[in-house]
Amino acid sequence: TTCFEKSEGHAFCRPTCALGAPDEAPPWDIEADLKPWTCRIIDPAQGGEAAAAPAASTEPPAHKGKPSMYCFAVALVRGNEPELLRRQLASSTGVFGCDTYSIFSERVMVIGRGPRGLVSTTEIGGPMCGVKENTADFLRAYGKLIAAGFHTFHDWTIKVDPDTLLLAHRLRSKLEVKPIDASAKAVFFRNCAKYNSLQGPLEVLSQAAAVKFFDSLDKCKSDKEINQKGEDWFVGHCLEAIGVEGWEDFDLIDDRYCTGRDPQEQCREDSPAFHPLKTTEGYTKCLSHATATGGERL
Repeated sequence: TTCFEKSEGHAFCRPTCALGAPDEAPPWDIEADLKPWTCRIIDPAQGGEAAAAPAASTEPPAHKGKPSMYCFAVALVRGNEPELLRRQLASSTGVFGCDTYSIFSERVMVIGRGPRGLVSTTEIGGPMCGVKENTADFLRAYGKLIAAGFHTFHDWTIKVDPDTLLLAHRLRSKLEVKPIDASAKAVFFRNCAKYNSLQGPLEVLSQAAAVKFFDSLDKCKSDKEINQKGEDWFVGHCLEAIGVEGWEDFDLIDDRYCTGRDPQEQCREDSPAFHPLKTTEGYTKCLSHATATGGERL
């Protein structure tokens, strides 16, 4: 954990910290008084002085892999997702294994220290929805994503849910052998055999598909058939409506909601991604099993 300043003279140690005041909080929550946090970091090495919280971490890296991957996530500032993100940062998994990443949340949230300094999220406003009807949250995130433009110069754009374990190097290896010019061919992957659909935990779009999708948001928002359910319904049906080709690859993610696999066996495969993992304990255990199966060291 890291110790964060709430207000002058008051600090608390916790996994992450969201700047400003919450829109709402349950009575037992540390934010129940609805007062703002500065999220300045109290560093014992500096004699307890508070350091300023960082801006959002969306800077491109010094180099790109082949093929290059831009990954993004949309996360809640309360519940299990902040701790999962901190665990992913520590293990360089999830979006943190990609060439460039963005994380969006209702307030700027400080996640922790990474190789290039403090890591924090991009604010999209809220309150965010913690249930399936979450398309509006993602549409706000898309606005910030489009402004940053990282999807326009990476081969692949990948949305990763916070409760998904992504081993980016495995995904890169699979994408490298696909017979696709990602900058020219608009392709997405249907990743769930049960529904023959694009499922939200891992959404993989070629560069051409990502550009076409984000350029077509207004058209898809105005279509009641597309904009009626959750984010993955919106994305999948929008991509089909604008003519992006859907390829089947049911080995990109081991999603228990699709496979029905026993949780004890799920993470013993060589899949690039696993879902759902709702606790840091479960995430850590899955990571250990998955990398042991592949003979990998992170």
